[in-house]
Amino acid sequence: LDSNDISTSLFARIKQKIELNKSQPKGAKDAKGPRIAVKEEGKVRLDRDKVKTRLEEVRKTSKAEEAERKRQEEEIKTMKERKKKLEEELKKLKENIETKEREHNEWVNKTKGKGGEIEWLEKQFASLEVKVKRLDELNSKAIKSLTVEEVKETMRLEGVRADAVETLGTNGVDGETLVDLNDSDLNEMRIGWIGRKQVQFVAERRREGRMNEELKGAEGWNVDQVEKWMKENGMGEEGEKMKAEGVDGIILVRLEVRDLMDELGVGVLKRRKEIISKIDGLRQGRKDKNGKEEEEPKGTNTNPPPQQQQEKSSNGNSNQFREREMDVALDAMNSRKGGSAHAFLVWIYKEYPPKKDNAALPDGFGPFSSLIDTKSALKKAILHYHPDHADAFGICWKHFCGEVLKCLNNYYHSFK
Repeated sequence: LDSNDISTSLFARIKQKIELNKSQPKGAKDAKGPRIAVKEEGKVRLDRDKVKTRLEEVRKTSKAEEAERKRQEEEIKTMKERKKKLEEELKKLKENIETKEREHNEWVNKTKGKGGEIEWLEKQFASLEVKVKRLDELNSKAIKSLTVEEVKETMRLEGVRADAVETLGTNGVDGETLVDLNDSDLNEMRIGWIGRKQVQFVAERRREGRMNEELKGAEGWNVDQVEKWMKENGMGEEGEKMKAEGVDGIILVRLEVRDLMDELGVGVLKRRKEIISKIDGLRQGRKDKNGKEEEEPKGTNTNPPPQQQQEKSSNGNSNQFREREMDVALDAMNSRKGGSAHAFLVWIYKEYPPKKDNAALPDGFGPFSSLIDTKSALKKAILHYHPDHADAFGICWKHFCGEVLKCLNNYYHSFK
């Protein structure tokens, strides 16, 4: 027996009895006789049964304790795993907190900067409101009543280049001069080609009372949108040149062949025709800022003008007819270039009258008209035959108007 299973005193007593029995010879009897030996033997057996019972109890208790120990170990293992998961979640939460704090700090820094930006935008908006109010005041006046300073202010508010505005002021261009202002006059004042087209655009809108109209289609494009459209149509190199020159939508739809050659350096004739053809398609088709066709408003008359309907009805291919007609007209005009300005005006208005409404020679203009009357008629003819007014009548008529304009400018400069 193990001393851990029974009490120490009981163990000592049992050991003493065992030693005593071993020391006695076999069959020997003590002084008290066999009764005492039997008694001692019964006591030993009794103690042995107690020890056995106690041992079973201890073993049962030990099994229960072992089961409890295993249960606690499993519980500890489970708690450790949960602790590990909680630590991982805590780590993620800390990372999220750090990310949120970083984003918050960035947002705070941005909002600090935006405060100044918002203030700047509010000032810009207030400034624009003042400009719009001033433009409305200028537009409410009759164009001929505008002073030189008011013409300059109108041009400046409409975004015309500063050098062109100053040149107009230097040359004393007031409202009356603005009415009859043409490309020849602007060229004589040595205004750059971009400035000339900007001034003509503003003057045209001012004369026709369209200053408050919103720019539609390609006219509303900025420089970047013009470059993008050029690249999408395979004209990237020319688009970069236009961006460098500051060509926006207003300038783009007013480009002519001579602008491509003289100002943008497009030397190849075929390339110039391709570009003008694309721009003509842009001018004739109403397109949005992405270059897509806009839907016609309801109630819009989509039929061509009566003159074009007549041409199409009498000729299967109207463009081919106009091309032949323009070739004949150009030959006839070249044969009359050496004549007088008076004869040229009478011929051109009779044979190929301008397609602009109410465009005609001044009343009383005849063989005995003075030089001043002829000069005035030339200025009006330059307006009537200007290619900017020929977009609706096809590229051939526009080309013809450009050639007529060259002749008219030559006559006008000879009068100067």
